Amino acid sequence: MSGMDEVTYLAAKSMGADEVTTQQIATAFSLLHVLQVYTASMMAVSVYDWLVCLKDEWDLIWKANWTAVKFIYLWTRYYGLLAFALELWLFNAQFTAEQCKPLHYLLSLLVMWVSLGTEGIIAMRTYAFLGRQRWLGLSLVLMLLGETGFLLFVSAGHVMQNILPIVTRGPCTGTDYPGQHLVSGIYLAPVIFDCICTALSLWQVTTLHTRGSRLVRVFVREGLFYFLLVSTGNLLNVIFMFQSNVNIQAINCFLNLVLSQVLCCRLVLNLRRQALSGDVHTSEQHVPSLGTIGNAPRPVTDTVNTVNIPLDRFGKGRQWSDAGSEENGVKVHVTVERDVDHER
Repeated sequence: MSGMDEVTYLAAKSMGADEVTTQQIATAFSLLHVLQVYTASMMAVSVYDWLVCLKDEWDLIWKANWTAVKFIYLWTRYYGLLAFALELWLFNAQFTAEQCKPLHYLLSLLVMWVSLGTEGIIAMRTYAFLGRQRWLGLSLVLMLLGETGFLLFVSAGHVMQNILPIVTRGPCTGTDYPGQHLVSGIYLAPVIFDCICTALSLWQVTTLHTRGSRLVRVFVREGLFYFLLVSTGNLLNVIFMFQSNVNIQAINCFLNLVLSQVLCCRLVLNLRRQALSGDVHTSEQHVPSLGTIGNAPRPVTDTVNTVNIPLDRFGKGRQWSDAGSEENGVKVHVTVERDVDHER
């Protein structure tokens, strides 16, 4: 028996219950301790990633014009940090059952908006990658509205308060009602949405003539990386929600939420950085980026102008002739790369 197990067992034994009940209480205390450490660790990951990306965020986000991408990035990053901090407080403070009764609804209501923020970033990425087609934008908005309605439905009335045995005070946690598995839908809904967006992106890759482009590689690589990690986390949450021990049903929720927040914020920063690097490619199909949508400072696009200059005009003693005159000579093809801001 480890040191923590001994502490929890002694704490349970001090309540004077029989041996079977004492073991159950000790197990509940141990799992609760794991939940508290786990959530605190994931909160530390979120804060660490924010600090590491702070310089890039200042250059690529704060200095850019206000757009939908900038708003949703800042919402996901900063509201996410606030929501995680409040969840950490609920998991670690001491509440009576009456105090927790109105607060346990916050467990889902707080974090659902973080999840919707990350889904919004994925939706805008998909919309940009598929050429900003109107039907796609409308479809993605409708799917997000449907997901929002479902999450509100579950969070507002289908989360049951967890009450610790015997003790009068403890952390405020929640789970599914007996026989229901609606809370697991909070994690399944993003999986379905991500599957649709990933399938659309992969289909688009097969139709592109610029698969070697760095920007396309960033879209595909990081999109698939996000999908695999977050979908695995969501499915893990669903599996835990279906097991019988209510003390650990929601133990992985922070893992998924923090992974989604960190990866989506990194995706926006990487696409902005790639757009600013002047990714050059030749294509019959335009591939817009989040950096372009977000109006990042000084994005560069490829503009080709052809200028025909007869070289014999530069002969010795010759001056420029009037425009429109036709002379024999060698034509020079000049490719000019222009700043988008100047064109506007």
